[in-house]
Amino acid sequence: MYIDINSFKGGSKKMKVRPSVKPICEHCQVIRRHGKVWIICKRDPKHKQRQGARR
Repeated sequence: MYIDINSFKGGSKKMKVRPSVKPICEHCQVIRRHGKVWIICKRDPKHKQRQGARR
């Protein structure tokens, strides 16, 4: 049986939500989806960001 300890601490780091986003490295891609700006990075997933407030 496998228990994820991050789920008890409020979840793992999935995405940064910021009022202003910009690429962190040269591999980050800027994408516009559903009226929001997203940054995705296949090389380093910690760079994942989304612009706007959480609903």
